[in-house]
Amino acid sequence: MQFTCSILQLFAGTARTSLVVTIGPSARHYSETSSTVLFGQRAMKIVNTIRLKEEVDYETLYKKVEDEVDHLTSDMERQQKLRQREKMQLEKRLKVSEAFLHDLKMTSTMQIENLEKEKHQFEYAIKRLMQELEEKEGQNNVLSEKIVHLETSLNEKKQQQLESFSTTQILSETTKAHEKKVGELLRQLEEEKSRSASMKGHFNVLEQQLSDAQSSAQFQENTARELKRDLSKVTEIFTNQVHSLEGKISQLMSEKELMYKELKSAQAKVQDEARHRQSLEAEVVRLKRSKTDNCAEESKTLCGMVRSGSGLGSEAFMSKSGNFKETLASQRGTISKIFEEVGLPNVLALLKSEELEVQIHAVKVVANLAAEDINQEKIVEEGGLDALLSLLETSENTTIHRATAGAIANLAMNVSNQALIMNKGGAQLLANIASKTDDPQTMRMVAGAIANLCGNEKWHAMLKQDGGIKALLGMFQTGHTDVIAQIARGLANFAKCESRVISQGHKKGRSLLIEDGILSWIMANSTMFPPSTRRHIELAFCHLAQNVENSRDIIITGGIKELLRISRESSRDDARTLAKKALNSNPAFLKEIQ
Repeated sequence: MQFTCSILQLFAGTARTSLVVTIGPSARHYSETSSTVLFGQRAMKIVNTIRLKEEVDYETLYKKVEDEVDHLTSDMERQQKLRQREKMQLEKRLKVSEAFLHDLKMTSTMQIENLEKEKHQFEYAIKRLMQELEEKEGQNNVLSEKIVHLETSLNEKKQQQLESFSTTQILSETTKAHEKKVGELLRQLEEEKSRSASMKGHFNVLEQQLSDAQSSAQFQENTARELKRDLSKVTEIFTNQVHSLEGKISQLMSEKELMYKELKSAQAKVQDEARHRQSLEAEVVRLKRSKTDNCAEESKTLCGMVRSGSGLGSEAFMSKSGNFKETLASQRGTISKIFEEVGLPNVLALLKSEELEVQIHAVKVVANLAAEDINQEKIVEEGGLDALLSLLETSENTTIHRATAGAIANLAMNVSNQALIMNKGGAQLLANIASKTDDPQTMRMVAGAIANLCGNEKWHAMLKQDGGIKALLGMFQTGHTDVIAQIARGLANFAKCESRVISQGHKKGRSLLIEDGILSWIMANSTMFPPSTRRHIELAFCHLAQNVENSRDIIITGGIKELLRISRESSRDDARTLAKKALNSNPAFLKEIQ
């Protein structure tokens, strides 16, 4: 029990511990042997769970909180200035409204007084006109009575005329005079009637003007009352706004004090964390030194074992190489576990980390995840492709270039991803990396990515335009077998897709590969490489030979002999079949053979 407790810490955290269990063959040690074996079995079941350690950078947090406090303070000051400005504007509007209301009151009072005066004048004029009208009516009545009296007297005189002829002439003259007077009186009566009618019309006009003046005065009084109500409302709103602003200002001040207290506590935490980090850094330095010493001792021991040539060393080496696949499987399992626990967005976020080691590990994880078809769609949806292309463009690290190119190569195996890669300039970025790097492994990854893009005839023209084909052929200068194998695979994919499109009648003309001098390269290197690479080169050449437009170039470069060799000596049936088909179906080739 004491031994188990003493080694408990060795199985925790990120420690890598090896436990050797020894037993004795003697029967008398059976109990100890069985307990030791059981202990070993239990120890084998111990599994460490990897957890992502998150560290809080209190300095950054302190700066962030301080910036936020400054921002809130400036915002509060700006709001105070804005409210002060609004207050001044409202006060100015209030003064203007009061002045306008005062002027309106004065104007209304003056207009009312003038209207009252005009009203009294109109009433006096109306009374005077009524009196004149009554006098005229009295005169008219008198004239009417006179007319009646004259008519009666005329009748009497007519009767007297009958009685006395002598008085006839006098009566006729008198009658004419009376008739003349009656006519004049009637005319005067008509004139008085017309004057009375005109006076009545003028009186009606004066009454209408008086009613209009009264309605105008009433309207002005109503306007004055409405202005008073509006002024009271504006004053009330302004008062409420001032009170609310004062409440907000007090609230902001309290929040500022609270944030200041939090800032002080954060500063204290930052200082404590800084001291703790310094102690941890010192501990890390000490552990690194001890680890370096241990590694040196282990390397010396290993060198001694190799020099001695003992069978034990050889068996250990074979055991390690034999367990490579198991190690790779365990690494993938670990990556899958990280993917499940951490989450793809967090892994992709690490691609933008400022620490180089973090970026390298993140790219490797994404590259391994992209090897599985089920993960490719998720990576693209979460913006992983954009992040990889950006990293390929901005980073100067060879390891990142290699891992990023490998991830893009895995994604390029999907047709939908090929369109995204090409449209986002992925081929051009890969070509740039190929022209810059001297690392064979990076070139192998770049060549693999371009080879996968060559398998889609839709992007052949763009691939050539972006320099992908030229970069693919340029990487041949490395002389590295794996790189050349990827180059050959890409050429075979390109030629096969192009041949299929031409045979279907969707395209005509020479091959795009011939324009970059591929035939000379094939003629010079078709028999120099391992069988798998040679097979791809032979397939590329045979597919090029299927296009009649390429016949002249093939004949000029001596390709007939190569076709004959492939048709007879190739180790692949499909290559021999394609070579024979090209030789038998092309009249130009048949003519050269004869």
